[in-house]
Amino acid sequence: MTASAPRASPFSFKHGLILATVACLLYFVGRARCPGEWDSFDYLKQIATHRLSDLGFGRPFFIGYNIVLWETTRKIFGLAPLQVESVVLCGVLILGASAVLVFSNLARHVVPPRATTMAALGFMLSPLYAFYSGYVMTEVPMLLLLLAAAMVLWDPDGKGGPWRDIVAGLLYGLAFGVREQALTMAGAFLWILWVRRRGPAARLYSLYRFALSFVAVALSPILLLYLQDPAAFLRRIETWLRAIPRGGVHFWKNVQASLLYAFLSCPAAWLSMLGAGVYRLTRGRAEKPGSMLSAAAGSQTGPSAPGSNKTSVAVPLWGFLCCFALPLVVLWRDADVQIHPRYLLILLPASVVFCATLYHRWAAVPRAALVWTLLHVLVFGLAQVVIQPLSLLLCEKKEFALLVREKVPGDALLVAGAYSPAFDYYRALGERPRWSILWSGWGWSRERAAAAISEALLRNEPVYLCDGPYAWLFFEDERLDLHYILLRYRKETVAPGLLRIER
Repeated sequence: MTASAPRASPFSFKHGLILATVACLLYFVGRARCPGEWDSFDYLKQIATHRLSDLGFGRPFFIGYNIVLWETTRKIFGLAPLQVESVVLCGVLILGASAVLVFSNLARHVVPPRATTMAALGFMLSPLYAFYSGYVMTEVPMLLLLLAAAMVLWDPDGKGGPWRDIVAGLLYGLAFGVREQALTMAGAFLWILWVRRRGPAARLYSLYRFALSFVAVALSPILLLYLQDPAAFLRRIETWLRAIPRGGVHFWKNVQASLLYAFLSCPAAWLSMLGAGVYRLTRGRAEKPGSMLSAAAGSQTGPSAPGSNKTSVAVPLWGFLCCFALPLVVLWRDADVQIHPRYLLILLPASVVFCATLYHRWAAVPRAALVWTLLHVLVFGLAQVVIQPLSLLLCEKKEFALLVREKVPGDALLVAGAYSPAFDYYRALGERPRWSILWSGWGWSRERAAAAISEALLRNEPVYLCDGPYAWLFFEDERLDLHYILLRYRKETVAPGLLRIER
């Protein structure tokens, strides 16, 4: 690579702020009308009751900042317990829009000027990102912190000093405390340190400061949990790790699902890049020198020595491998990736940077940016239409949960399937404190389920089987167990999808 003349990107902080404002409005309009993910109800319950999550290492910073947000707004506005959902959702919406601003400002130091605008637009109009920015989940806050850490660590002018390494490490540690998947981006930060610090000594000292800050923030809550009860902590982690579906039987399905969801994270960007590649192959070589080819060459960037071209990136192949390929490959051992597209959101920044850069080079004509924009708007609109059935399903699930809450006001054992976290949420927040939940998922045992139902009936505690919308999706084996367990009992239909079990 040869260095090109420094060029100031016309994409400014003001433009990023405009995009973030538009994003906030879009995400608010398309927000989920109710929590639909199993984890969402768990998070809300834990925020309201001030407990750490049962997932991973407790997600202490996600739970922690939301506890502060909830308690502050609750005291100021006198909110009821169930309104915790709206408060936490608003927080995620604002963080989702803020990530658009942070990414926009990071991108303008990494890619050429016109590609900056395209990458920022691609990030904002990612259908998957927009969907989860209106959801009570950890991926969006984690992504914001990762982007903020990368922006601080990049140091475009080379004048930041040691504090950049320390602040970036702190932010990265916070991201890990929001969701442990952040650790898969360690390679990306090592790559940034390599290309943005000059000389072995500078790189080594930066790595030392960054790593020390990260370890201090990420491990402090974990160490505290361990010291409180070492045996319980080890059992908790063992249960969590054992519950992650792994193994060779899932490997190729994981690969296929991860590649599909990586594409769906920004489909318009990938399609645009592929279209530009076809255009380059079929027409670009026929162009006269000085037209498209020269324009594309003019967009090339040079080495990334601090203080040189602000949009120059050295060894971009390693950047792609560390920021995209490594986090992708890690997921190939986790079968949950087959049912959770949100796992691939961590690849969104690298995806849109990669696609926008190549599109900018291969279709270096004035109308190319317009084509990119129109395709993104079209795909974003189509995605909202496709998502509507899922939104309707979530509303149906919420209506069924409210129906159960109305029909079962007192003591009861609920065989709830996928509604387990929703009903436990109502129980924990004091709406139905006398409910007991026969949980599906990790701890399911046919023998324990049969014993729990039998004991509840012996003490004359009402038992209800929930068969509402998608109650047993992904729990089909458990539903089959229940079919045989309940054969000897009578069943009375209390409401559509709600059965009372009697001796």
